[in-house]
Amino acid sequence: MERTMADGHEPPVPEPAIRVGDADREAAAERLRTAVAEGQLELAELDERLAATYTARTRTELDSIMADLPGVYRSEGRPLTLHTASGSLQKNGYWTVPSQITVKCESGAIKIDFTEAECHHQEVEVSVEVMSGSVTLIVPRGWVVDMDDVSTGSGSVGNKVTERPEPGARVLRVVGHVHSGSFRARYRRRTFRQWLAGHRAP
Repeated sequence: MERTMADGHEPPVPEPAIRVGDADREAAAERLRTAVAEGQLELAELDERLAATYTARTRTELDSIMADLPGVYRSEGRPLTLHTASGSLQKNGYWTVPSQITVKCESGAIKIDFTEAECHHQEVEVSVEVMSGSVTLIVPRGWVVDMDDVSTGSGSVGNKVTERPEPGARVLRVVGHVHSGSFRARYRRRTFRQWLAGHRAP
C-alpha cells in the first residue's frame, strides 16, 4: 500500500505491538485472582476478565484489562538499560525482568544475574554492545540463551548455557556486537557442597 504525505516526508512507521505468551497471560490471570482475594475486583467480573486475558495477544490488551486495578498489575513493558563507561555494574538479587534489556559496556564490567529474578516473559530480548569491557549473563538451569545474532570484531563470545532446556523454558535472545571485549553466559557456579554431592558415586 502506497503511503503519501502532503509535505513530502514519509509518515512515521508505528511501533509494532509487543506480543505476549502463555506465561504473560498466566501472570495476568494470577493478578486478577489476587484482586478478587483482596476485594479490589468483584467475583462476578472475574470470569469475563479471565476470558479476555487468555485470548489477549498483545501487552496493550493485557494492560487494558488491568487498567483499573492499581497495585495489582504493573506493566513490565518498560525496557531496562544498563550502561557503564569504565566502572562495574551488577543487576542481581530479586528483580522483575522486562521483555527488553539493553546493555552497553564501553570499558568496564556488567553482570546480570537472573537466578533470583522474576520473569513472566517466555522470551526476553537482550541487545548488547561491548567495546572493550566484559558482560556476563548468569541464568537459572533450564533456561535458554540464544546468541546466534551476536557478532564479534576482535572480541570473544562464549555460551556455557548448554543443558537441555525445560519445557516452556525462558529464552534470552541476544542480539548485538562485541568489538574487542567479551560476552559470556553461564549458570551460577555451584558451591563446593553442591559440586561434591553431584560427584558422589551412586
